[in-house]
Amino acid sequence: MYISSDGNYSNVFTLDGRSRLVCMQLGLIEDLIGNQLGDNGGNFLRLGRSLIINTDYIYFIDVGKQQLILSDCSGSWHELTASREVLIKLKAYLESLIKVELNEKD
Repeated sequence: MYISSDGNYSNVFTLDGRSRLVCMQLGLIEDLIGNQLGDNGGNFLRLGRSLIINTDYIYFIDVGKQQLILSDCSGSWHELTASREVLIKLKAYLESLIKVELNEKD
């Protein structure tokens, strides 16, 4: 669902609620996602210096509280904190995707 940085390590949080500490910096993980998943890696988005999220699980964005909630709507729920600037950019990005999809349907 998401990956958070922890110095030279990263914590990988999976859909089943598990977390794993890996000996890789977030930048390296970001590169691996792009190299291994190619176009399918487009669901993973880097937010600032400390977070990569899977956009498929975005449930709610609260810019005022600087909160991002990821959920699969079946029990997996993660409340994350991000800067206002990052969340504003994320909302704008998601809105632009929605506009593109609506234009393609017309």
